[in-house]
Amino acid sequence: MISVSLERLQFEARRAAGWTTTALGFTIPIWVVADSILVGLLIVCWAAYGEWREKFRRVATNPVAVSAMLLFAWLLLGALWGEGNFEERAMWVKKYAYLLFIPLLVSISIDDQERYRALLALAAALVVTLLLSLVLSAGFFIPKEGLTCDSHNPCVFKKHTTHNLLMGFGALLFGVLAWKSSQRWGRWGWGVAACLAASNVLLMVQGRTGYVVLAGLAMLVFHACLGWRGMMAAVLSLSVMFSMAYHVSASFHDRIDLLATGVMRWNPQMATYDGVTERMEFFYHTVEIIQDHPLMGVGTGGFAKAYAVRVQDLGLPVPTHPHNQYLLVMAQVGVVGISLLLWLFVQQWRSAAVAVDAAAGLLARGLVVTIAIGCLFQPALTDHTEKLFYCLFSGLLFCGTNPQVEAKI
Repeated sequence: MISVSLERLQFEARRAAGWTTTALGFTIPIWVVADSILVGLLIVCWAAYGEWREKFRRVATNPVAVSAMLLFAWLLLGALWGEGNFEERAMWVKKYAYLLFIPLLVSISIDDQERYRALLALAAALVVTLLLSLVLSAGFFIPKEGLTCDSHNPCVFKKHTTHNLLMGFGALLFGVLAWKSSQRWGRWGWGVAACLAASNVLLMVQGRTGYVVLAGLAMLVFHACLGWRGMMAAVLSLSVMFSMAYHVSASFHDRIDLLATGVMRWNPQMATYDGVTERMEFFYHTVEIIQDHPLMGVGTGGFAKAYAVRVQDLGLPVPTHPHNQYLLVMAQVGVVGISLLLWLFVQQWRSAAVAVDAAAGLLARGLVVTIAIGCLFQPALTDHTEKLFYCLFSGLLFCGTNPQVEAKI
């Protein structure tokens, strides 16, 4: 009787874990509080599921899961050195702990149906976001308080940088769903959504990171369809598209002009408060920190103090991070840390090449492109929405599939 009850508990825990990933797919672009609740529930389901030996085997034989664990282990070890206080070290370790979601989901071995369901949930949430953004751009309602968004910058649930990063990936996701749909209304519906999502990124919302993400994903799609010859077609198409956006969209025009002006006016010895020059200032002084501590860095949690020492004579503001994940990791834990981060991306790229389904492989590589570009302009592995999006769908898309079952996506 006890054995039957335990097996029943494990079965229900495993099924609940699958539905929790589906719910997370929907809440990530929309609701932070729900994310936190669902993350806790998923951990409980994982623990109740049991099958520890099989979990260990799945993780140990999955190169993406192993790479994520090695990166987190080194970041955790980095908390042992440097000058950051205990609270700062604990805060940064907690931020990076989401990397463990990748091996956690790999150990559960999410199946094709559950992965497809989570991707559909993400698509549904992004459709809701897109529709509300279009309505906001028409001036029909006021956005959530605390967000610097209005009809001229119509982000809805997240800040414009996060909105555009997710919507850029959404354009790829909608396109893949259109490609795989077996019904005419599905192909047309998802195709229109893909075009609207791309337009939302380029012509409406002001997140420049999204511009680069969209360009990177377009090059990925062209390469997937036409091989290396597609890269030239991608460059030509993107040149035309961006040129048209520059002349048609005031938002795109202003953001590009602001970027160019900021680059020309930047002075590393003067405090600046424009988004472009401020980031260049952060990059410049972070590189100086890296030059002083190239091998081991200043420790996980030691960045702010090291930066403060660097700029104390200049009277410049001290950021919590340099708005670049690569520079942040290298400043914190040195050459080994940045090598492990890049190795994680390499393993994901290689693993996507052997995906059972071409569409799943394209989305997996699209995820890598999205987050790798996002890391250039923000700490994408520590910002809540970006890191949860990346870690959840890394666990789903790289957990492995049964070669005897044809994936839906």
